[in-house]
Amino acid sequence: MKEGSRVIGILLILIIISTSIGGVATYYLSGREAQAVVQTSTITITKTIAETITMTTTKTVRETITVTTTKTVTETITMTTTVTPLDSDGDGIPDLKEIEYGTDPHKPNYLLFYALKKLPEDEALKFKNIENFDEYSIGLVNLYASLPHDKRASGEVNDLLKRILLDNKVDWLEKNLFDDKFVNPSPPLILSLTWMPVRENLDKIYDINVTFIARDDKTPISYAELHFIPVEYYYMIEMYGMRPEDYPKVFPPDRERVFVLTPTDGKFDELEEEFSVLITNIVGGREYRIVALVRDIAGNERIVEIKTPYIRQYENLGRKLYEKGIIVSAVYMPWNMKNIPMKGDDGPLLGNYDASDDIVQFKHIDWATGHGVNVFWISSNLNSPYEVNVIEKLLSKGGIKVGIMPGPDGRMIRGGEGLPDWAIDLNNTLNSEILIEIMKKIATYTSSPNYFRVNGRPAIYIWDESAFFNQYNTYLQIKNMFKDMSGSEPFLIAGNIPSIPTMPTDEYFKYLLQFREKGWQLVDAFTGWICFHSPSNEESIIENLEQYLPQHIQAWKDFAAQRGKYFVFTVSPGFDNSYSWGGPQTPLPRSPQKFKERLSIELSFLGNSYYKEIRVDTWNDFGEWTYVEPSRIEGFDYLFILKEILTSLIKS
Repeated sequence: MKEGSRVIGILLILIIISTSIGGVATYYLSGREAQAVVQTSTITITKTIAETITMTTTKTVRETITVTTTKTVTETITMTTTVTPLDSDGDGIPDLKEIEYGTDPHKPNYLLFYALKKLPEDEALKFKNIENFDEYSIGLVNLYASLPHDKRASGEVNDLLKRILLDNKVDWLEKNLFDDKFVNPSPPLILSLTWMPVRENLDKIYDINVTFIARDDKTPISYAELHFIPVEYYYMIEMYGMRPEDYPKVFPPDRERVFVLTPTDGKFDELEEEFSVLITNIVGGREYRIVALVRDIAGNERIVEIKTPYIRQYENLGRKLYEKGIIVSAVYMPWNMKNIPMKGDDGPLLGNYDASDDIVQFKHIDWATGHGVNVFWISSNLNSPYEVNVIEKLLSKGGIKVGIMPGPDGRMIRGGEGLPDWAIDLNNTLNSEILIEIMKKIATYTSSPNYFRVNGRPAIYIWDESAFFNQYNTYLQIKNMFKDMSGSEPFLIAGNIPSIPTMPTDEYFKYLLQFREKGWQLVDAFTGWICFHSPSNEESIIENLEQYLPQHIQAWKDFAAQRGKYFVFTVSPGFDNSYSWGGPQTPLPRSPQKFKERLSIELSFLGNSYYKEIRVDTWNDFGEWTYVEPSRIEGFDYLFILKEILTSLIKS
């Protein structure tokens, strides 16, 4: 038994030694701190025990038999031992391991200890020489450990990590750089991207200044650039049939510009940088895209884009005339040109456009006002949602005043006792109610700051007013209704002076006054249509127009003045509706030279009256050949003449 005890003792000593070494290894594998480690061991001992058994049997002769047996008994003994590995510097890493890692056992290396708990040993050792143990170094270890293994093994990650750890220190920028590049990439912000004109004349912008702020929450801004890009409208070629060769005539070419930027303080060194860019000599005639790009030192990029409104190509000559009290208006047709017959090969330079297209409208405003027009009279059917949309869009844009031009309505009843069969008697209740209904709709638009007013009163041009008879009561109701709705009476312009082949006679004046004189007391101005041209099949009409134009103007101007009214002059480049609406076959030929002569004659009659208006009939009526809008064949001929004459008028 003594020998057995000695054997057991030897076994126990061997077990204690082996478990001590195993405990240290277990410590590194588990990441436990260097302190007393409780180790539990199990020992199995086999021993042999001799036993004596006495048995009594009953036979004829009583006998006692003694039997000796041997059995083997296995016992399990559990022993607990405590081992404390040596850690001289108390950093949690045993000295033996520090020697193995090549670190100083007497100099604490807390970051390595922390890394060993977070990473496999070979990866944790990348941090073994880092001197600082703080939020930045700990944060870098956490960020690195959060990456998937294949990402941690990538050359890109290891190259940056190597550069960061090269000086054996980790600062906030290095930690943020790693985070921003690999773990939680966050592009910088672009704030307050805006622009403002710095050189402008008559609404034409030549130079602008673009400013913005770049801001990052982790890493400094390292790069910025800005693009100034002309917007192109090639859809007009496809949608409206604009000829490709006409495109640069409509949208004058302008180049894209790229600016590589420097912060306003002169260098990239902050989380927030400010930028300012001067862009000069803008051609205009389109919108522009302003695209800002910024990048932080982690390589994260942000791109933000804004778009300018339409920037004019031409200075607003119309505004200059308006400020001098000279109204140059033009009748505007709110049409889809695909539905309008064109004469010959001519047509709008813009193609067969949709007048509700915003760019079409901006281009019309730019061209018209750039050559002296300052009011569009919109010939409208307010029961048409399409035409209402055109009106509302034009009113919203600015740059030109807009007036509405109602007239006889197809629902009205013609004729009446003692009246011509084409007359519209406003004593007829239905006719009166329809006209009042139209005027109520117009009144809703007159609150717009872009609605055309004369001395503060919303102006309304009633085309073909000569068709209305017995107007007084209806006009009085209209004036009172406007007072109630807008606070002021409308300024009514009656298009009631008919075209006459030669000269108006006294009898003709008497005829006009027979049914209209009382109603005319409530209108404010008279006007005619296309230079008093009376379309017919008579060749003499054209000769009479050229011969009698000055006499006509004087006669009708006197007629208006005698009644305390203003007179609105009218000029047109030509007239023909035989190809469209089946009108008379003898047109008034188009002629830039004749247009110039007529315009000069009419302007000579303007005088010094408070209200001076000359109307161009029309801006864009391609259905009656009266347009001055740039066209495929004539280009800008009529607008150039208009600008030339009106500019000289200002200078005189």
